[in-house]
Amino acid sequence: MKYLIDDIRVAIPWSLIIQSTNSTLNEVESALPQSQDNLLEFKVVITDIPRSDGGGSKWELKPNDNPAASKHAQKEDNILQLAHAALGMVVSASERGINVNEHELCLLINRAKERLKVLNARKAIASLLPGRTGSELHGRKAADAALWFAFAGVVDNTNSNITSGEAFAVNLYDELVSIAKEELLRFGAKNSCRAKDILHIIERIAMSGSTGPVVQSLYDVAADCLEAKINEGVNIRKLEKFDDFEEEDDNHIDYNSIIKLLRTSSFGLHNNRPLLSLWRFSTRQRKQNLFFQNAARHYDGNFRDCSEAKSNLSPPKRNSCFKDNQYEWSSVFEDPTRPLVVDIGCGMGVSLLGLACQETVCDAEDDSDMPDVSFEWEKCNFLGVDLNQIGIRYANGVCRRWGLTNRLKYVVDSAEVCLSKIRGSYPGKVDFPTPFRLQKASGKGYNSQLPQDAASDGFMVTENLLSEIHGALSIKGKLLIQSNCEDVAVFMMNTAVKQIGFKPWTFSQTVTTSNIGELGWNVPKRALDWRKQGGEMAIGSYWSSMPLLPPMGRTETEVACMFDGKPVHRCLVVPM
Repeated sequence: MKYLIDDIRVAIPWSLIIQSTNSTLNEVESALPQSQDNLLEFKVVITDIPRSDGGGSKWELKPNDNPAASKHAQKEDNILQLAHAALGMVVSASERGINVNEHELCLLINRAKERLKVLNARKAIASLLPGRTGSELHGRKAADAALWFAFAGVVDNTNSNITSGEAFAVNLYDELVSIAKEELLRFGAKNSCRAKDILHIIERIAMSGSTGPVVQSLYDVAADCLEAKINEGVNIRKLEKFDDFEEEDDNHIDYNSIIKLLRTSSFGLHNNRPLLSLWRFSTRQRKQNLFFQNAARHYDGNFRDCSEAKSNLSPPKRNSCFKDNQYEWSSVFEDPTRPLVVDIGCGMGVSLLGLACQETVCDAEDDSDMPDVSFEWEKCNFLGVDLNQIGIRYANGVCRRWGLTNRLKYVVDSAEVCLSKIRGSYPGKVDFPTPFRLQKASGKGYNSQLPQDAASDGFMVTENLLSEIHGALSIKGKLLIQSNCEDVAVFMMNTAVKQIGFKPWTFSQTVTTSNIGELGWNVPKRALDWRKQGGEMAIGSYWSSMPLLPPMGRTETEVACMFDGKPVHRCLVVPM
């Protein structure tokens, strides 16, 4: 009987499946491969219900396996592959020192939007096609795609400049977030879905810079799923095998705090977990570095037009408002007379993104400790500078999507060249350049990205750079020196004060030999070796034990240090 039932075939005309309402019949027809003219093939599946569950049987329609349809599906675009190719295009261009082909990137994005349109059409027949709708973006794939598009600097422009039409009105990031939400609704409550699987989805959406009601709706569903697992007594703290990007086990995760953040609309890019994950990508650790290399190979092997690439061998293109010898400030900022905050070595740019979002006056951590160190961040302009093209594209993309371009810009440039352009040309005050991007020593005690010592040729902060900063700062300007390497922090402060003529700021909440233990720091091997050699410690009235920037201004690496219990050495110097 089973085989007879399985052999039943039902041919259903499209006109009986769905009425032509908001979507045209042709749009829906194009959503799925068809083996016959205007027909879909289904099979009837009958399942016996055990007597213990009431007995009887149930039936459902399932799409018939069709070799022709499978062959057609293999030729279709895949959103995750397109996102991977978009990222690979940027990585490949960055590694070869050429321009990103913006026209080709836009074509990839339009193909992704076309594919999303197809998936949206399939939703219309979801009830008759179980297992088909959204299958190419199961699990966290939609969240991965959103993150990879963001790393590529993709801005969600619904009006394509290449092709017009209803297909390109698709909101790329919102659609991917919606699919991620549907996936959580589908499998989030299942035992096969780990709590960390849910975290991976929401972390990647936050890292992509996605915001708005659609994102909050996803976070609400994620909170429901996490809460249900806790209430059902699921052992979500059981140590499980790490995936490709995990660096921790569940014992270090405070799920209740995360649920609270999700419920109160407080979860986003500048929370600890998204920043920590972003740091792993930005420092290009081994696994993440392999991921970027694979993306570049994927693009080069399957998408890149080699003849076009060979004719494009030129340095990365800068924004038209950033000329070779100067910055055209009237084109860079809406009001170039505002005080300018500069982040030299901005990495992924998250610190300035956070500061530019401040809507109220944000003082230092303790107003009584530093009465004069307060900034009206909402009245400042911000400029991030780095040589990492991927980080700059990511930061500029999020900046544009957040609507901050009137007072926040990122540019690919060297530190000294940038400051020489700012010096004497910026119409307003230059208040707060930060010359050193935090780097974290690896768990094995060495990080190849760090110089051997602060005086080595590979170290970014030189006497010339500090001199440029001194010349660019206004009379009331301040220079924050911040590093997780004690010898580097001491070198920068001593050079700024003894060689350049800065004056150190005196704090009341300071680092001393007596309170280092109270601060709970895990002193890294590099610092221990430095002290054994008689190196000067970052202690005394010039070294603050408290953060000097608001929480939204934290860098991704600062959060990584906090997670590891490693110290961050902070001091402030001002022009004399």
